[in-house]
Amino acid sequence: MSEVAGAGTAPLPIDHDSNLIARLNAAIGAQHVSIELADRAFASADLFSDFDPALTDIVLRPGSTAEVSAAVALLSEAGERILPRAAGLSYSGGAVSSERAVVIDVRRLEHVAISAADYYVRVGAGCTWGRLAAALRPHGLRAAHPSPISGSHSTIGGTIAQGITGGMEGVLGLTVVLADGTIARTGAGARQGAAPFFRYNGPDLTGLFIADCGAFGIKTEIVLRLAPLRPTSFVSFAFDRASDAIAALTASVSLGVASRGFILDPTKNSLLDRVSVPEGLRVMRGVLSQAGTVRETLLAAWKLAAGRRSLSGVTWSLHLFSDGATQVAADSHADAARAICTRHGAEIPDIVPRALQANPYTISGFLGPEGERWAPIHGVLPLSRVVACFEALEQHIRSKRRQLDALGIEAGFFIASGGPYVTIESMFYWRDTLSPVHLAYLSAAERKKLSGSRENLPARALVAELRREHRDIMDAHDAVHLQIGRYYRHADVMDAGSRDLLRRIKRALDPEDAMNRGVLGVVSQNGKLEPHA
Repeated sequence: MSEVAGAGTAPLPIDHDSNLIARLNAAIGAQHVSIELADRAFASADLFSDFDPALTDIVLRPGSTAEVSAAVALLSEAGERILPRAAGLSYSGGAVSSERAVVIDVRRLEHVAISAADYYVRVGAGCTWGRLAAALRPHGLRAAHPSPISGSHSTIGGTIAQGITGGMEGVLGLTVVLADGTIARTGAGARQGAAPFFRYNGPDLTGLFIADCGAFGIKTEIVLRLAPLRPTSFVSFAFDRASDAIAALTASVSLGVASRGFILDPTKNSLLDRVSVPEGLRVMRGVLSQAGTVRETLLAAWKLAAGRRSLSGVTWSLHLFSDGATQVAADSHADAARAICTRHGAEIPDIVPRALQANPYTISGFLGPEGERWAPIHGVLPLSRVVACFEALEQHIRSKRRQLDALGIEAGFFIASGGPYVTIESMFYWRDTLSPVHLAYLSAAERKKLSGSRENLPARALVAELRREHRDIMDAHDAVHLQIGRYYRHADVMDAGSRDLLRRIKRALDPEDAMNRGVLGVVSQNGKLEPHA
């Protein structure tokens, strides 16, 4: 299994019509049209691919919806395949392809227009969640839509295209460029000049383009519902058994005394003790900056110190966030959660959720603390299937222990909930060379430190095998998946009528199958479905 990172040289796309490149230069500016090998390599990689991604031909970086439309129209006329892309932090093949294509990178679309009185915001698809949060904070507002922890780099358009646990009701409308360059707007904003404050303006066309992985069109602008920032209380607990931690998590969230929560396994707890000094100082600054009075600042500092020690030796740790209209209400919810969790667990300092609240966005976890490669696999499960699924996954890891140890692979789990469901993420860490995406987002010092990493194909191949096996175990327990891309089985496990509907929509919107061909497990030409591995 090779990676684009290993491509020291590669042919330039000289077979492209030079007139096409000239017209693209005119449409979006020559400085935003690249055939440089480094740009093409970055645009052809993600965090982990189970297939060999093809090196992209051209990278386009349009700066507006009109420029995206013009570029797509030119590519459509020329018969080119199109690959929408943003930060490239997928691990399911959604932003890479096994076929040559032209990448449209939307990260220049990062505008933010806040309508605080009507509780919505228009935001460019390339805007990061961190940038949006910073813009909203002075208004005392936040996006009602959940956001990923990688939001320091992950874009809003990428999240809408991929999907995220917690639902997509916070998306009010979209501006989408279709495969022929047509611009379409959905929601109340589809009415010319209307305020896009409401989503359901007739048939829910917005929902059509959510979690489509870019199969149906390129998102250029998103309208999100806003909500007030609310006081939050934090509580953390240690458990000896994962099943007890899962029961406490689901009970707290289901009863509404916790808005969300997550469980860390013994491996992740131990990894937190190995956080780098710069990262630890960044967390400390964030936590202390949110402390109000001198007493609160001293209390926060004490919890930071005690929290590092409290995770040492912890088997399973549970971390909850309890929101309320007032701090008194939030604290009351936390007390109710405390009563649930202390039946089988012991309370520990709440440094982990407090630190995450203070510094909600980071991509530091896309590598291990010593620069190990990281590859996850996830499933979203109904509450009644969570424990059985987890036990099956844990048993599978035990059965592979000898192989894991031989190749230096660490395995662990992350479990989270924010509603009547639980997400289980299996995670694998191992020593290996890094992809162009990793290298692009590391600091210069980190790149220098990790530049000597050696290729580890046997470990990488075993991780790919483990991910497929964990996907199958999750599916056997009725899991559904986000960021389906080219990895999770979707079209091939749908019922016949739904599969045909999906195919019809794809053929209607993209009859030449030019837009991110193969994602969702469906291609439009001749009505053929593309199977997954």
